[in-house]
Amino acid sequence: MNTNRVNTMRVRREKISALPPSPGVYLMKDTRGTIIYVGKAKALKSRVSSYFQKQQFNTKTAALVKEIVDFEVILTMTEVEALLLERTLIKHHKPRFNILLRDDKEYPYLRVNFNEPWPRIEKVRRRMDDGANYLGPFGSAGNLKIMLSTIYRIFPLIRCTRHEFNTVKRPCNYYHMKLCLGPCTLPVEREMYVATVRDAVAFLQGRNRDLLRQLKEKMMTASENENFELAASYRDQLMAFEKIAEKQSVIIGENIDADAIGYIANEENAAFHVVIVRHGKVVGAESFTSPKAANGTGEALTDFLLQYYDGRALPPEILLSQGWDDADSIADLQTALQQMSAEQQAGPGVLSKLLTPQRSIRRNLVEIAEKNAAYQLGEIADEHERRQSELEILKEKLHLPALPRRMECIDISNFHETAIVASNVCFIGGKPAKDQYRHYTIETVQGAPDDYASMREVVTRRLERARRDGDTPDLLVIDGGRGQLQAALDSAREFPDVQLTIVSLAKSRIEKTKTIGRVMDTAAPKRTFERVFLRPDEDPVPLAPGSPEYRIMTRLRDEAHRFAITHHRKKRAKVLQGSTLESIPGIGTKMRQKLLKEFDGLEGLRRATLEQLQNIKGLREDTAVALHAALKVSSNG
Repeated sequence: MNTNRVNTMRVRREKISALPPSPGVYLMKDTRGTIIYVGKAKALKSRVSSYFQKQQFNTKTAALVKEIVDFEVILTMTEVEALLLERTLIKHHKPRFNILLRDDKEYPYLRVNFNEPWPRIEKVRRRMDDGANYLGPFGSAGNLKIMLSTIYRIFPLIRCTRHEFNTVKRPCNYYHMKLCLGPCTLPVEREMYVATVRDAVAFLQGRNRDLLRQLKEKMMTASENENFELAASYRDQLMAFEKIAEKQSVIIGENIDADAIGYIANEENAAFHVVIVRHGKVVGAESFTSPKAANGTGEALTDFLLQYYDGRALPPEILLSQGWDDADSIADLQTALQQMSAEQQAGPGVLSKLLTPQRSIRRNLVEIAEKNAAYQLGEIADEHERRQSELEILKEKLHLPALPRRMECIDISNFHETAIVASNVCFIGGKPAKDQYRHYTIETVQGAPDDYASMREVVTRRLERARRDGDTPDLLVIDGGRGQLQAALDSAREFPDVQLTIVSLAKSRIEKTKTIGRVMDTAAPKRTFERVFLRPDEDPVPLAPGSPEYRIMTRLRDEAHRFAITHHRKKRAKVLQGSTLESIPGIGTKMRQKLLKEFDGLEGLRRATLEQLQNIKGLREDTAVALHAALKVSSNG
């Protein structure tokens, strides 16, 4: 046996023997020191040691155990503390063997920053540690859009951009339609507006009963104080609220406030479906899918509930299709959820009951949730089967030595002599793996762009990483033709120990016009197929449009192109921001930063009028005129 492996196993045994039988959190690591799984335990010693005992694991746990090289532990006083710490660590590290509520695009959140002068509700893709409040994640971007549309019909909230808000001279049509209070130009009390935003947040969290009562109390108080305009505003909100409530069509017959959660898993994936019931009416539903967690049903549901209710109000009841083996685990989870609720509402929190109903309407709700979760899982399985079939066909078409489970594509993008960048995108199992995407800034090419030299540099850097991290792709696709492929192969020769297949994908082109005698062929020009070069000195393999191999190869190439262009635009924008703004006499670094902040970036600054520039404090009038002229020239160029 390898000496290093023997030493690793000995150190691990010593660490396990020193573990206390107390509650805490354990973090499993792979060969690179990456945290691949976070778990919690009542007794750390017995739980951690169970991973290294000879026993029969399910497929997912066996895959986890195979990759574990080391671990860390964090002791806690109680298992509730361990639960809450586990939730925080999963959010931070995003270990790939834990249940994670995300997909290719990330599930959307709603962001509200009450520290801003005039808070607004914004849809975002990622949760940041920026002091703002986040609601979500939401399983459906479409449903979230409907919810936002609904709250804008009920609550008079700001909708315009920050730049529009700061520069507008008179209220917009939303104010005249009584859909905005108009704080951009009118003397609106901030406290009243913030209270309206908090009401909207309460609506999004499902606290409708409390919200209705509060709106009625506010309306009566304003009326008694003879503040009839404010009372009318609350009346309008109540009327809109009740009108929307009337449209609820699915009534279950009992005054139940609950979330019914269905959970279904196979060897690879897990699906969750939440049926949301408020005041006896089904008001919504959400679906989430994730790679299956390494451990059992109880831990999977625990991970899901702690993530799902992070930023959401707890209902009085949570109905589950499956439960836990012991009552203590349920009690600890209920306590952890209550503590989360208290943190989010700055109050005592909701004492939510976790129930596994066996009969009655509640059981019917759970069965509906379970049925929808099974449907989601079936769709995932069908999609996986289709992708596998595509990969099999691609393997045969390109004569590949193995199924290209991990495919990558490199694309070069440049803008004259500035912002030369490359993108490297990754598909695993025919599906984008965005956490594996990389950008490269070309370092060795100076002066005029040189695609071949740039490609040699990027391929060299990629294969150096493959040798170091062991993440070699099965198939590396180069965006280009014979020359780009030759450049990539030249680099690959320096890495004889890194085994992979490299091909290039050339776009279709118009075939050369033929001349018959002295007469030119006037027939409509024909385009070639997209072509894959397996070797620079061989004829390419054509890809028939619409074929499976065409779909997967062009999807990979187009994603690499999109990713390169996105990064390239950011770099080009930085170049233009610096060159356009700081080239104007009288504009230094601080004024440039002030202008970009005031107008939300260079694009907003380009749209600014001369009058708006002249109103910027500290910007001289002649400088404003010169800047306005320069911006117009750069935007036209």
